[in-house]
Amino acid sequence: ARKQRSVVMADTFDAGYNSKTIGRDRQLLVSKDHLDEDDRVLIVDDFLSSGSSQEALLRIISEAGATAVGVGVLLEKEYDKGRVSLSGFGIPVESVVRIASVRDGVIQLLEEDGYDKM
Repeated sequence: ARKQRSVVMADTFDAGYNSKTIGRDRQLLVSKDHLDEDDRVLIVDDFLSSGSSQEALLRIISEAGATAVGVGVLLEKEYDKGRVSLSGFGIPVESVVRIASVRDGVIQLLEEDGYDKM
């Protein structure tokens, strides 16, 4: 997906979302040459915050008739409830690191069950 139309992108799927990072509305674009009904798509992203960009991609995947199989992210801001906003899509959401809070310059990670047995 792209956030800006390139000169070679003619026919696209597009979906809008609100970016908390830059504080304004953005548009995601996917060329119709790259996505069709036979595709199974795993969304991989750096952050999951509000879930708005992942939701925009899920809308594009649905519009194309493709099948979303999951969302994987490096860092999830647990306190922003992005996972909750994606729960209605019925697909797994996985993250490498889940941040519980950020207070006074201290990042508190959410520890998974069984973490203390590693």
